[in-house]
Amino acid sequence: MRNKSREEQRKALLALYGIGPASVGYILSDVFHHLDELNYISPWEQKIYSKLFFNQQPDKPIPVDKLLKFFDQRFGKYKTLAVHYIWEDLFWKRKHGNIEWLDKLIRL
Repeated sequence: MRNKSREEQRKALLALYGIGPASVGYILSDVFHHLDELNYISPWEQKIYSKLFFNQQPDKPIPVDKLLKFFDQRFGKYKTLAVHYIWEDLFWKRKHGNIEWLDKLIRL
């Protein structure tokens, strides 16, 4: 699959049972190194991104299309890589301290 275009990779992955748009995004970025592959945001990620980037309460999240546009404008061709590092930082901070709003969202 590495020699195929991104769209061919996406189509092949979506043809696999149990693979949806979120999984395809993770695979295309992590395995095939498409560091700008961010076309889908799941509802739980939407809540967390809304809080992190816009200080918006998770129960009233920013619309996904606005989040995607923001990531594209701010991080460009490295948007998936940037978001990955933000997750790493967030969970490092949580490991070494309490983030009450995050604990509620991830049900800890």
